[in-house]
Amino acid sequence: MIDTSRRTALKVIGGSAVALGAGAQTAAAQQQTARVRAVHAVPDAPPVDVYLDGEMVLEGLEFQQVSPYLSGPIGTYQITVTPTGASQDQAVIDTQVNLERGNYSLAAIGELSDGSIQPLVTRTPVLSGRPGQGLAVVQAVHASPDAPPVDVTAVVESERLNQQLQQLPPEVVMGIPESQLRFNDEGQAVLTLIDGLSFGNASDALPVPATEYTLQIRAATPRNDGDIVASVPASLESGVSYTAYASGYLEPPQQVVDELGNRDFALFFATTA
Repeated sequence: MIDTSRRTALKVIGGSAVALGAGAQTAAAQQQTARVRAVHAVPDAPPVDVYLDGEMVLEGLEFQQVSPYLSGPIGTYQITVTPTGASQDQAVIDTQVNLERGNYSLAAIGELSDGSIQPLVTRTPVLSGRPGQGLAVVQAVHASPDAPPVDVTAVVESERLNQQLQQLPPEVVMGIPESQLRFNDEGQAVLTLIDGLSFGNASDALPVPATEYTLQIRAATPRNDGDIVASVPASLESGVSYTAYASGYLEPPQQVVDELGNRDFALFFATTA
């Protein structure tokens, strides 16, 4: 049963997350806190409102927008998503979500037009080991409804780091599996971040060096060298967790373009420091 006394627990005010009750939380309360953010990844949907246990907590979340984290007690919540301004009986998502201690993303994926819209809950990956190792962690979510399975490769743009990686034995390159690292003809390291990810799924998290990359989204192949669908520059910072959402259409329906504008295939990112 849902504890409706927590309805004020997950509120966003001024772009920051606040918790249930006034004043600072105790250490014990912090240990029992869940944080969740909303992600709009439905390419044929207008802005949406998000309700928690019947009360609106987010209004007007746009396509490819990520909300701030909302913080509250661990437990089960009724999450309702509606087109902005619509009543809750017009919900496109109405589901219960159980949140344990940690950080979560609740993404709306699929298509509104064919009724395939659905929630996808993922837990934010975190870096393990010693701090200050110069690593970031990357995860990907495939939310493009007309795209086939994809590979994602990352080309290292730092000349210095490329030289260092070439000199290291493959088995000790910052914990990156040997099968996920190769070098191109220009001597740049190419990391395979994602291998054959299909729609509606999230990849495992992968620690990578914190540096400048060119991310390449490819049609999935056994050697991760398929045609590049999109290429995106990315600067990954040390100690930060990145979730990359592949979203939009490879071939946007004309009706969607006419009503909502450009909804082409692209990557957008949710970050957690």
